[in-house]
Amino acid sequence: MSALTSRRPDLGANRAALPLVVALLTYAAVIAAGARILDDPDTFLHVAVGQWIIAHGVPHADVFSHTMRGAPWVADEWLSEVGLAFAYKSLGWEGLILVTAAAFAATLGLLARSLQRVFDPVYVLIAVVAAAGLSFPHLTARPHVLALPLLVLWTDGLVRARQADRAASPWLAVVIALWANLHGSFVLGLLLALLFAGEALYDAPDRNALWRAAQGWGVFLGLAVLASCVTPNGVAGLLLPFHLVGMTFALAILDEWQSPNFQELQPVEFWLLLVLLGILSKGVRLPLTRIVMFLVLLHLALEHKRFVENLGLVAPLLAAPLLAPQLPRLVIPALQRAAAVADRKIAILPGLALLGALALALTISALRIGVTHGNGYFAPVAALDAVDRQHVSGPVFNDLGFGSYLIFSGVPTFVDSRVELYGDGFLRRYETVANLPGLLTRYNITWTLLPPQNPRVAVMDLLPGWHRLYTDDFAVVHVRDATAMGAQKPQTRLGRN
Repeated sequence: MSALTSRRPDLGANRAALPLVVALLTYAAVIAAGARILDDPDTFLHVAVGQWIIAHGVPHADVFSHTMRGAPWVADEWLSEVGLAFAYKSLGWEGLILVTAAAFAATLGLLARSLQRVFDPVYVLIAVVAAAGLSFPHLTARPHVLALPLLVLWTDGLVRARQADRAASPWLAVVIALWANLHGSFVLGLLLALLFAGEALYDAPDRNALWRAAQGWGVFLGLAVLASCVTPNGVAGLLLPFHLVGMTFALAILDEWQSPNFQELQPVEFWLLLVLLGILSKGVRLPLTRIVMFLVLLHLALEHKRFVENLGLVAPLLAAPLLAPQLPRLVIPALQRAAAVADRKIAILPGLALLGALALALTISALRIGVTHGNGYFAPVAALDAVDRQHVSGPVFNDLGFGSYLIFSGVPTFVDSRVELYGDGFLRRYETVANLPGLLTRYNITWTLLPPQNPRVAVMDLLPGWHRLYTDDFAVVHVRDATAMGAQKPQTRLGRN
């Protein structure tokens, strides 16, 4: 490795207090956020898909829309969706909040555990708080959160392998195999492995070392790629993320795939300012290879806001072994004494039992308080009830943001957030308001479900043969006039949840 190696002794190999306290506080913070963790339309989608998989198995073709029914579809997040569906069935919406809280608590606890091997506790807390700040805006009950602990485990394994000047352990392939069944972000794990392999080759001091590094890391990379295909989707699951990032139009219309808007307050700005402060005031240095890794993560975070949390979680792990020797010791005596006492207490059964009791108390409190997840911007409950009362049937033309709730409600969608299924061409036609009359005719649409601010609402108000059926603050329903309905074939629902 480079000359900038970790020379500081292991500061916390046997310390359990700090990671456990970080995990417990994180668990409490996510639970305290309550219904805000459910503030994402795709939560409905993932629960519904999970329920379908439990009942029928992993689908390989679309079963949820009326426009793409039967088209090939890769359910790459199937394992996460099954877990979310079980949590919802067992504990309701509170179950999804608890699962999200547990996953994120594990993520930050593992991050603290890794960083404290080389950092003083104060530096660990700074890095953990910064990572939490970058992650919270995107922290919702969705599959990506369940994969975050694996991101930390994977990166930590790669970093420790490089510190030992060896290839990563083949056992890490188990992590990437599980990750590939949970969420498509496993491709980031493969990219990190490739970058570390490149670093090993770059730092090899002679030809023999170069050959050993090429062999060791080559075998590991091959094993990792094979492990990532151990899913119900095989190679299709591996290729899906690459297909998705190539859909430029689809990514441009989805909020989480857009760049952060720096006209508004962005946590990543404060994170970058903190990093610059450290560089300019302390003169810290990193080898070229780690700088390249950092720039790759930064590029992804600035291009797509959904990658911001990866920057916060991975960058400290990449830099910690190399920064620790360069940073001054930052010891707060009171904190050190408290940590030492906590380590002794947690090392015995009563201490662990106390932490477990606190976690259980938080869980019971969350279940007893309850969560309301009713009519709103992503869940047009009242509008759909009005459609039921009026016995409206047939294909719907819906807003993309309503698609997940329609699937959750058993209504075949016109479009939903599975953009990889629909493709750029379909989505471009859908997004062009002028195409609306033609789409209504082509797909035999009998009713529409749109938010009031959607420009298509004004078009529907003026379109001959259509009238408003229902309006509230969240949704507007138009139906085709009875005289224009003709012999429309009723469309049965998939089944309400």
